Amino acid sequence: MEKEGTQQISISGLDDKRQITLLLAVSMSGDLLSPQLIYPGKTDCCLPKGVDFPSTWDVTCTETHWSNEDTMIQFVNNVIVPYVDEIRDSMPLNNSTTQKAIAIFDVFKAHRGERLLDLLKANDIVPLFVPAACTDRLQPLHLSVNREYKEQLKSHFHDWYSAEVIHQINEQEDSTGEIAPDNVVVNMRTSIFKPIHANWIVS
Repeated sequence: MEKEGTQQISISGLDDKRQITLLLAVSMSGDLLSPQLIYPGKTDCCLPKGVDFPSTWDVTCTETHWSNEDTMIQFVNNVIVPYVDEIRDSMPLNNSTTQKAIAIFDVFKAHRGERLLDLLKANDIVPLFVPAACTDRLQPLHLSVNREYKEQLKSHFHDWYSAEVIHQINEQEDSTGEIAPDNVVVNMRTSIFKPIHANWIVS
């Protein structure tokens, strides 16, 4: 926050690059499967505290927050295979055990590991890979769900940040009758912001 007429405005937290990975999956019929959330850290202690994640969600961590072959195997075991099995079980008996599934992936290294491909094959899931540099044209999630998800998260952040600023302004006016822009600082420490962000994702 700056005084009216200020020519340059510094943005608090601009260099803060703390991130998580949110892995989404959607079926051809339009079902949004349970997501995978990957937080940066070595143990479950890095996960958000006090957040009631749905029991079917795959919430985990890696040192870098990046998806890797291990997290992909975990996601396939915890989310993809149970969903595929559920759909197969709902099919006529003469088709359910032989019906193959198709999973579309980017050509990201974590999606092409031998252990992951063996797991997919063992569950009669055929991987198809979107060619490099074609995500914006051929990746179904990129063309539909991802953009909407990001826009909703941005909207949650804007509403929360605005409310925090307004709250501090009102507190200053009540105590001193004046507003000091330099004193309006929104606390975005990881311990505070992580559970807030997690609840946005859940909602």
